[in-house]
Amino acid sequence: MNSFKHLFALAVLMLGAVSCTPAADMTYSFPPELRSGDFSCDKSTIQTAVEIKHAGWTYIMPEPKSPQAAWGNYDGRTTWWVGYWVNGRNGTISSAQPTKNSNGEMVGDGNGYRAWRRGGTPPPPTKIEWLCSSYGGIPPH
Repeated sequence: MNSFKHLFALAVLMLGAVSCTPAADMTYSFPPELRSGDFSCDKSTIQTAVEIKHAGWTYIMPEPKSPQAAWGNYDGRTTWWVGYWVNGRNGTISSAQPTKNSNGEMVGDGNGYRAWRRGGTPPPPTKIEWLCSSYGGIPPH
């Protein structure tokens, strides 16, 4: 009788382990079209970044304009080139991350351009900005 209880408990545990779905924060490898990084990423974030890249968008990381400006330097007197999105296929630009429109196309807001701003270091890039960029910046948190 006791062994039957143990066998039943073992069967229930095994069934639970097999039917368990992966956690939402599970780490996935980065496809070759994305910039790699030393951080974990969920499947949804990677999928969004791939859709943006396949639509021709690349994120241009913020850059310090002067030697005094550096990531993590919050001195408000430093100057930075702002980050923005550029589409290599059609030349459009965006200050905001591209999103799908009603036709399912990834579109930006048309406001991005190379400009500078004062006020110290910008915030770290998002995971999608990092994955869709080619160089520069600091890894996202």
